[in-house]
Amino acid sequence: MGLLTIGEIAEMMGGTVIDGDPCVTISDYSYNSREGDSETLFLPIVGERVDAHDFIKDALAHGMIATVTERGRIEEDTEGMTYIAVNNTAEAIANLGMRFRRCFDVPCIGITGSVGKTTTKEMIYASLCEAFNTIKTEGNKNGQLGVPVMCMKMDEDTECLVLEMGVSLPGEMNNLSRIASPDMAVVTNIGMSHIGNFICRENTRKEKLAIVNAMDENGVLLLNGEDELLAEILPGSPNQKDIEDIELYEETREILGKIKRYSYGLCKWCDFYAEDIEADENGTSFVFRHEDIKLPVRLNVTGRHNVLNAVVALAFATLLKVDYSLAVNGLAEYRPLAMRGNIEKLSKGIVLIDDSYNASPDSMKSGLEILDNVAASGRRIAVLADMLELGDYEEECHRLVGRYVAKSKTDILVAIGKAAQYIAEEAKQNENTEVICFETREEAMAYIKELITEGDAILFKGSRGMGLDKPAAEIRTMFTEQ
Repeated sequence: MGLLTIGEIAEMMGGTVIDGDPCVTISDYSYNSREGDSETLFLPIVGERVDAHDFIKDALAHGMIATVTERGRIEEDTEGMTYIAVNNTAEAIANLGMRFRRCFDVPCIGITGSVGKTTTKEMIYASLCEAFNTIKTEGNKNGQLGVPVMCMKMDEDTECLVLEMGVSLPGEMNNLSRIASPDMAVVTNIGMSHIGNFICRENTRKEKLAIVNAMDENGVLLLNGEDELLAEILPGSPNQKDIEDIELYEETREILGKIKRYSYGLCKWCDFYAEDIEADENGTSFVFRHEDIKLPVRLNVTGRHNVLNAVVALAFATLLKVDYSLAVNGLAEYRPLAMRGNIEKLSKGIVLIDDSYNASPDSMKSGLEILDNVAASGRRIAVLADMLELGDYEEECHRLVGRYVAKSKTDILVAIGKAAQYIAEEAKQNENTEVICFETREEAMAYIKELITEGDAILFKGSRGMGLDKPAAEIRTMFTEQ
């Protein structure tokens, strides 16, 4: 598609150029007033606390010379800025993203689930990028604004689009599906993330499965056969239910009856599965199975969840007919993103597992599994903080994590926050686990600095709002050889 003019973009958005030059060309889009240049269109969003229209002048100062506005007027001291007037900026961005997506006849893979979306997205990209010129979701651009912006990244060279699609409220997925129009999709699991908004896991499943709502009869959906709620709608599953008995949007129910549904997991009844899994301190080996295919795979990460993610990636590589050597080599190069389960070997034999980006009961369990499996000559220390946005399920979910701790190899649990006290109470069931509680991150860090010794392995895991990336960074600094 190449460069677009402001006039062309206005037409695609359903807006009008009200000032400036409609022939100005645009190659990128940003809703951050500090991230752009002379070919970037500023997309000011009206939020609950901040109206980004107030930063149009700042966008101009940072090099951008075009903006969208829903105020219907030119802001003071922005001479030289070209304006597109729209009724609603968020809707205009959605319209533009949807129009972009439909200009390119390339396969689009949508990824959703309660946890593991980003890692799954990265592994899918790793398995495809050597075969296709592939665009993947950047950073946290997986929501109502991020998905259309990622669609706008496509150009004539794009051969595949891999989109993470996250929702936190009922009704959001239908809009994302309409924008991205995925040809293929995966639902990784149905957990407790945003359960305060969805009320129950069955409602979460209903929302996640709406990712198929824009598919035609040629669509493909991969579902995790290890998840009991997803297994209920999988052909061949031991606990399959009649799809009419499952709570779904009617549109979703109709499309699920038409498209191809594949299962993946660690069970032999799945269409794509892993067997002969072996883990060591440097990674994991397994055999990928599909029909007559037996493919040895090596990952440079540990954890059962990462094996499942790799199976998804290889399933899509299979469906898109990617040469397996390219897919396997790509997966071998995969490394976790920052704060997402990175295993770092520091000085004095300290092993740091920074999994501080976010947390739910499922991802807490995965983090503890990594801690269990990492090679450590000293103690295993789990620093776990509150999981947020759980509503009425707060106590239940934290107690569940505490039971995970009690069954793990954790030597010392450092619990941070009010809700984390429930984790601590349950973890005490294991008399071999020492449990220490703190109300604040700062108090905990002062203790951890005195606690950690040569050969220890330490995991940091909590919701993003708890900020455990900061103490993880302090440990990294303390034990990085100068």
